[in-house]
Amino acid sequence: MPIDRDALAESVAKLEGVDPADAGLDEALDLVAKEADDLFPVDGAGIMLLSEGSVLRYVAASDEPGQVLEALQEHTQEGPCVDAFYHDRPVAAPDLAADPRWPSVGPLASGHGIRAVLGVPIGLRNGPVGTLNVYATAPHAFDEGERAAIQAYARVVASLLRAGVKAHVRGRAAAQLQYALDHRVLIEQAKGVVMERRKLDEKAAFELLRRHARSTRMPLDEVARQVIAGGRLTR
Repeated sequence: MPIDRDALAESVAKLEGVDPADAGLDEALDLVAKEADDLFPVDGAGIMLLSEGSVLRYVAASDEPGQVLEALQEHTQEGPCVDAFYHDRPVAAPDLAADPRWPSVGPLASGHGIRAVLGVPIGLRNGPVGTLNVYATAPHAFDEGERAAIQAYARVVASLLRAGVKAHVRGRAAAQLQYALDHRVLIEQAKGVVMERRKLDEKAAFELLRRHARSTRMPLDEVARQVIAGGRLTR
């Protein structure tokens, strides 16, 4: 479905005028979720940030189903938004009910009336710190225009987060953001070590870190610290 370019420009300008130091970062991100819901041909939107334990956690949603979607992905650590974060690229699910990639989240989300999802990474400094997510209650194949527009919106979110860091704002979202920034550096450093040791590309190195964290039931940031200190990973 075509995006109204004038409405997109107006919404982006509105968000660019928001100062997290005045409104608070939590309120600013709530506004982003609501604006995205109103602007795009979707039924809801939300934002997740990397948090303690190196897992994505909910920080804002336009409505209750959006909160449910993020809570399910937070609990299972699987889903299109989780993959968008870890692979640093947009990930779409045209119909979660029929998608085998997420065997836990798919049936649960569709049971709550959530059928289509698009997760887009929010990049800051050394890589993504979270995701901007939209969903639809009916199957929907997100076209290139929709993906590009939502990616542009994610860049606005990154600008708000950057302004929040500079202003040293406080609150739940600000605490999660600081954690994300601190621990993303660790993960990127560990990924570089693995790439050099194993002669792997970036994606394969990161998958090895994630697989080791899952098999040992250790937080990803702790695995990263061990790798940087000279520890070895299992295949």
